[in-house]
Amino acid sequence: MDKVRTHTKKRFSIVPVGIVVVVVVLVLSQISEAYFAAKPNGQLWRETVVTQDLQLQVKGFGSLQSKQQRFLTAPYSAVVEQIFIKPGSFVTKDSVIARLSNPEVAQAVLQATMAYNAQQAVLGQLALKQEREVLADQQLLQELEVDLQVAKSRLNAEQGLAKQGVVSALDLLDSQAKVDKLTIRLQHLENKQQKIVHLHAQAIRIEQQKLNEKKSLRELAASQAQRLNVVAGIDGMLQTLPIEMGQSLSMGSHIALVGSTDSLVALVKVPQGQLQGLDIGMSAVIDTRGGEAQATVTRIDPVVADGHVEVELDLVGALPNNARPSLNVAAVITLGALPHTLTIPMPVNAKAHTRIQLYKVAKNGKTATKTWITLGKQSGQRVQVLSGARQDDELILSAMEKQAAHTIELKL
Repeated sequence: MDKVRTHTKKRFSIVPVGIVVVVVVLVLSQISEAYFAAKPNGQLWRETVVTQDLQLQVKGFGSLQSKQQRFLTAPYSAVVEQIFIKPGSFVTKDSVIARLSNPEVAQAVLQATMAYNAQQAVLGQLALKQEREVLADQQLLQELEVDLQVAKSRLNAEQGLAKQGVVSALDLLDSQAKVDKLTIRLQHLENKQQKIVHLHAQAIRIEQQKLNEKKSLRELAASQAQRLNVVAGIDGMLQTLPIEMGQSLSMGSHIALVGSTDSLVALVKVPQGQLQGLDIGMSAVIDTRGGEAQATVTRIDPVVADGHVEVELDLVGALPNNARPSLNVAAVITLGALPHTLTIPMPVNAKAHTRIQLYKVAKNGKTATKTWITLGKQSGQRVQVLSGARQDDELILSAMEKQAAHTIELKL
């Protein structure tokens, strides 16, 4: 077991007994502090400087998030009528998560349906009326055609008799006038029928347009009623559902959050002091505690919060079976490598890229002297040594700030 003993020069002087006691107590206290500050069990933490390839890595902790998310809100004021799916369940894009109710929407659907049905009846009555008019005109046309045919036959007969002197010229003129009159009436009726067909078609188009408008209003009301069914919209997992049965919701209230499960990203917090060298495109490994997945740095948040920066990692390749949104994960981002460099474990209370004082153990292992050590880049629990120590030097990494002596004696 290593113990610390400071060097003191022997001086012979007359001092009061009380002062001697105080000095002894302080020295013992100082030795005790150095002795027990190293490790909880009172041992000094001694490590040897080694030369190795230092893989520069930074660790972060966070959670998986869906790359594609759908935030569901209440389309209008409503009451939660039924809940079908709980958070954590897998859903498809057509899955109904919950059903809302709104009496005004239901009434609007009823009114729109009634208006559509009424317009259908108007259009049907118009078609019947037009059909009756066409049938009446056709009957009149047939009667005129028969009357005209009879008049023409009589005129032809009278023309033959007129040559024989049986029929007078006056009767012949009267028959000719009747034929001409019936011919004109027949022509007028035929022209009227052509115009009526055009007018009927125009009237049908007007009423049909009104029916189409009523149909659009009915479909709009039906779609508004359909929106009372809260549908996932995408395939994935129901992540949040902050509603309960009977709850009243205002328009825009948060109902649910659905995230995809096949495309995930990891959002991890990385200490600000370890960001040096971190860049977009660097590779990383995500540990889900059910497996590992490869990832790539896609975004580094410029905002620092509580000494940490949020880094977004895009997961690539096959995902572990337990990978899902909101799962806590650990990430190791590879920043590169420092080949053939001096390293030691990170000393107690030390930080990368700083200059600290550590006790360097002498070659004989009996004493240790304070030495300024310049630390470089950190990778996990090891840190680069830039100056102040060489290969195979032994350093004391314990917390020795309260040890004021420049040189201490180590007793095994």
